[in-house]
Amino acid sequence: MDRLHSQKIWEIASALRLTSNGSPADAILAFCEARAAAMLTDFPDCATPSEMLNIMEATLGTTFEVVRSDDELVALQRRYVQAGEWGFAALDKELHGDVYGVTYRRMTARTGERSFVSVIDCRGDKGLRSYFTKWHEIGHLLILTDQQRSTYKRTHAHASSKDPEETLVDLIAGHMGFFPQFLLPEIGTEVTFADVDRIRGKLCPEASLLSSAIAYAKHHGQPCLLIDAKLALKKEEEAGLLQGSFGFYDPPVPKLRVQSVVQSNNAQQYGLYIPKNYRVPESSVIHLVHNGQQDPATASECLSLWESSDGNCLGPKAIQIEVRKSFDSVLALISLPRGFRNRA
Repeated sequence: MDRLHSQKIWEIASALRLTSNGSPADAILAFCEARAAAMLTDFPDCATPSEMLNIMEATLGTTFEVVRSDDELVALQRRYVQAGEWGFAALDKELHGDVYGVTYRRMTARTGERSFVSVIDCRGDKGLRSYFTKWHEIGHLLILTDQQRSTYKRTHAHASSKDPEETLVDLIAGHMGFFPQFLLPEIGTEVTFADVDRIRGKLCPEASLLSSAIAYAKHHGQPCLLIDAKLALKKEEEAGLLQGSFGFYDPPVPKLRVQSVVQSNNAQQYGLYIPKNYRVPESSVIHLVHNGQQDPATASECLSLWESSDGNCLGPKAIQIEVRKSFDSVLALISLPRGFRNRA
């Protein structure tokens, strides 16, 4: 079952007294939007999602505590424990592995003090996701219904292993972190990473390139895709390795494959579609960027270059590709050439 339609998500919608004939996640997202709009009525000069984040931090009663080193973590832990917040005694253990943030309900808050503390782990590479982690913690507080819970954790686990509530809160964070009220007026007519950079710098400089590009592609008025590609095995190859079924044969070699696809609302209407886990054509400019031969790069290509393992090709469609390297991944914005955009 889709995690966003699971029993747990329906229970959250019910606890929030929301009704939905379709998707409970959509109803919860609309609820969060309405809460944000209500908060912003008191702050008419708020002009960016970053400013809205600060407003929600105060309005929802939490304090962001950012730790950038092990020493800072120990000092923060000691400070709160000495103040009687015994839950912080396990903070160093909470922030392990793929846990990026933890929100604690304060047990000794005095009158006038905020009820929560949200610890944002920015040690090492975790700092690259600080903006999303902050919004994730805010997402938990936006849908808070269980007054007995004392901690909320933000993890970066694979989607297949995530708790349904974490998947829901990720959805909320991605939406609120690039609130359409601020984002939509900024999106230009062309589909470019330069536009992503400009919007990111103006609205939310703390956001990562990946999260900014995801929001950009999702809300763009032009048909477009954002794909994230990296070296990976086919699903059956991964399963075979886990089960040890390849025996004495050489293990399979990872190939550059599509790990995620984000599409604009009208992408499929215009024939723009690339399935997840598809192998990237070796003749594509995406491969050149991945191999370090160019970065960034743009090219005009055809979707028919994309071929599945069984030999099936995508339909012939002229496309424009702009590519950037992002750590071990390659990000590609794919759109239609200007002259083809009005041909459904």
